[in-house]
Amino acid sequence: MKTGAVITAAGNNHSANGFSPLLPIGHTTVIRKIIVTLKQCGVDPIVVITGQDAREVEKHISKLRVICLRNEEYENSQMFDSIEMGLRYIEDLCDRILILPPKFPLLLPDTIKTIMKCNGKASCPVYDGRRGHPVMIHKELIPALLSYRGGKEDWEGL
Repeated sequence: MKTGAVITAAGNNHSANGFSPLLPIGHTTVIRKIIVTLKQCGVDPIVVITGQDAREVEKHISKLRVICLRNEEYENSQMFDSIEMGLRYIEDLCDRILILPPKFPLLLPDTIKTIMKCNGKASCPVYDGRRGHPVMIHKELIPALLSYRGGKEDWEGL
């Protein structure tokens, strides 16, 4: 099964230290660390949704062979809007998609590989009873996600 990823790096909040995708981590940055880890695990294509500081982020990752889509409405939208943008682009390019924000750069390749072994329609890591990132969905869930408008009844029958 071909696995792609959507990284929601549009943001609209500055942390005390700067925009999180560009924060340093070791000899690299948060966004580069995440992309390199995904690539090590065979994830392709990788779609990065940019917004705040889009040009800087896009230039910073330009040589990593990822697809950048810009959420021009990042200031007035939710993370889910960026997820939708990425899913619309990637839905015909792979069988399943990892969805993750750029806040967890210490993502382990073993975590990604374990999730990729799962056969369910949706999977995510769980630690101490708490669900985490990344979330992996099968492409057959994309139409339901794209039609979701916030009501619990939208999920009946899944």
